Amino acid sequence: MHPSVVPLAAILRTNTELLLNCLQGLDDTRARQRLTQSTNSIAFLVAHLIQCRHAIGSAVGAPLPDPMGRYLDAARTLDDVAVLPTVAELRGAWERISAHLAVEIERLDTPKLRSPGRRVPGADGTVLGEIAYLVQHDSYHLGQVSLLRRQVGLPPMSLRVEPREPGRLGA
Repeated sequence: MHPSVVPLAAILRTNTELLLNCLQGLDDTRARQRLTQSTNSIAFLVAHLIQCRHAIGSAVGAPLPDPMGRYLDAARTLDDVAVLPTVAELRGAWERISAHLAVEIERLDTPKLRSPGRRVPGADGTVLGEIAYLVQHDSYHLGQVSLLRRQVGLPPMSLRVEPREPGRLGA
């Protein structure tokens, strides 16, 4: 693995597990619950996180079809979303894109990391900068999901992280 992405890959692996921990014990009703009219639901945030991980796949040159597009592509806010995916759909989509990224991150080389990426806040315009921003964005929304989990009456997110081989999730 390229030395520049080692810490980013570690954060992605950790966040993968932590989000799966957030989904433990979560049912569709609680996942769709909004605490206030201006608060996102867990289901919306997780769907957004899945889309952001698909953006990382595109940035590294290994895009996959985004299963959340049918739910979110026409929406600017949660108020514009007609229906949200189930927790089972979210978990499956999260595991698939996370396993894909674990493999693709391993393949990155200096020319790809230095190539032009999307301009995102705080980044230098390279693919590496774009990945770094999206990993930070991933962590930001994971924190929101963890907080919302408590607010809908579930216990705190477990900090347990399962050791796994790159590209392999769940049993």
